[in-house]
Amino acid sequence: MNCNLRPDNESMKLLNECAKEITARKFNQLGYPFDQNTQFHEFYKWLADTKLCDITLINVGNPYKTDWDMLNTDYFECESIDFIASRFGFDDNHWGVIANGGTDGNMHGIYFGRKALAAKSSRPPVLYVSAEAHYSLQKIGDVQNVEVRPIRAHEMGQMDVEDFAEKLDPSRPALVAIAIGGTFKGAIDDQKAINEVLLEKKPVASYRHLDVALFGGYLPFLDDPAAREIVDVSKMNFDSIAVSGHKFLGMNEPAGIFICHKDILKLVEGAPIPYLKYSIPTISCSRSGFDALKLYWHIKSLGDDGFKAQAGHVLEMGKLLEKSLLERGIKAHRNPYSNTVFFTRPQEKIVKKYAMACNDDPVFGKLAHVVAMQYFTPELVKTIADDIASNS
Repeated sequence: MNCNLRPDNESMKLLNECAKEITARKFNQLGYPFDQNTQFHEFYKWLADTKLCDITLINVGNPYKTDWDMLNTDYFECESIDFIASRFGFDDNHWGVIANGGTDGNMHGIYFGRKALAAKSSRPPVLYVSAEAHYSLQKIGDVQNVEVRPIRAHEMGQMDVEDFAEKLDPSRPALVAIAIGGTFKGAIDDQKAINEVLLEKKPVASYRHLDVALFGGYLPFLDDPAAREIVDVSKMNFDSIAVSGHKFLGMNEPAGIFICHKDILKLVEGAPIPYLKYSIPTISCSRSGFDALKLYWHIKSLGDDGFKAQAGHVLEMGKLLEKSLLERGIKAHRNPYSNTVFFTRPQEKIVKKYAMACNDDPVFGKLAHVVAMQYFTPELVKTIADDIASNS
């Protein structure tokens, strides 16, 4: 059988034109938090050289399973999860999986939370989530048939904890989704204040899931201990956490990491699937085996020092962008520990040129935002600020 299959010339022309257009605009997608300088050329060369690129490679269910006959990269998935879990303050008593994206990580968080709470109370839980948290969380509540109670947010995007206290029903289990980096304004919900409400109101059971999609990539690597504490489970006592793989962590296609305590896993596992020999705690049975290899490659290439350098850089670029816009008379805002800068929306041609994310805010009016990532430079920041100022 021919193993050197290739599309016809006309199709190749279309593919090449697409590649040329995308590579030419790789640094013009500023409203969304992707590292557009991922540099996986050597990884893909290695895949080709080893012939792995011609193998179907799928990881199934629990990556920590043993005695498994199918082709897999479970070892590299576990190594990657363990590396990230340790940076979130988990000890060896943790479990995790490389999910199919940030939303899939949140899907697992809400699913595991619902199952854990069901083991403690026969009453259905309520999912509490800030109005400024990622939209996936409310959708996931709908998918999993969990009642969702949106909580007001302050003007800078943090959950209004007083509103949370008013809406909390202590007679039912509380499933609290906490945003560590709101989608548009980059706000961090106050975990300590949320925990105080839970202690005071004493719901029959509670479960706290952290959505740290973007911020979870860099907060653990900042020099500031207060920043690291935000995502440290030993300090904040959350139950599970989901971080996006294709944001700060540098994967170039959708991926996510979900991590929880091992005792929570035990409440979710269920009976073994006979033909698979194991229970399948994950929502998706099959996941990409290549994601595990790629994330392991990236972690081992960068190491702690590389991630620390990148973490410091994205925050410096965010501060520089905010400062540059303010100096040019643009109303700009940035939350603590955030690399997201939101500002008065410029003309539509600038919004389109840089693929900015936009929002209509009841307090600030028409807004756009830019997320400073690893590929940002002072020169790029100056160009962006100049363009925004001249077209506002």
